[in-house]
Amino acid sequence: MTNPVSAASYLARAQALCKSAKKDSLIYAALELRCGVEARLQAHAAVAVGISKRQSEQWEIKKLARTLDQAFGLGESMLVVFVTMEDGRACQFFYAPVNSRLQEIAKRCGDYLHALSPERVASPEFWSELKSIITEGCGLLELACSSEILRPTIESGLHFELQPDDPRVAIVQELQAGARGKFSTATFTPAGPLTYYPANEELD
Repeated sequence: MTNPVSAASYLARAQALCKSAKKDSLIYAALELRCGVEARLQAHAAVAVGISKRQSEQWEIKKLARTLDQAFGLGESMLVVFVTMEDGRACQFFYAPVNSRLQEIAKRCGDYLHALSPERVASPEFWSELKSIITEGCGLLELACSSEILRPTIESGLHFELQPDDPRVAIVQELQAGARGKFSTATFTPAGPLTYYPANEELD
């Protein structure tokens, strides 16, 4: 059963609403996107080591992001973990953070979730700007949700989030049972803000 309040579920609804022909759907898309960002941050915080239950359950984006930065120490960096088993089987796992640009977009979405003046919404630029930031935000949240690693700390143990039918589940279970494997990692930090390019069907 799909969790309706997971980051991925919020994201799917935001993407569907953003494609709607109804302008007011963008307001609901902004809500779904903001909740999706909060949910993704909370998913990381729930398995982080060294933070309190109170810290992991807070909803304020800035505070959650600061807590995770202290727990993981990766900032804007992405992480790839490579695993090679003794029998030659190999796989890799990916971590992408809820980066600062996505946090900024989520906070801006909150500005649209209050009563708006008729004069403001009468402007075509209002709707085009809102759609633009939601489209960018959905792309960045999709990247964050694509990562299988929820806790990217080798020292305190990695925490993975995998679908039951993912073939890598067997390797993780064998490692948990004591099987030996070789780990290596690669960390890369974007030189600047990530640029989101929408798929062709999303272009006007």
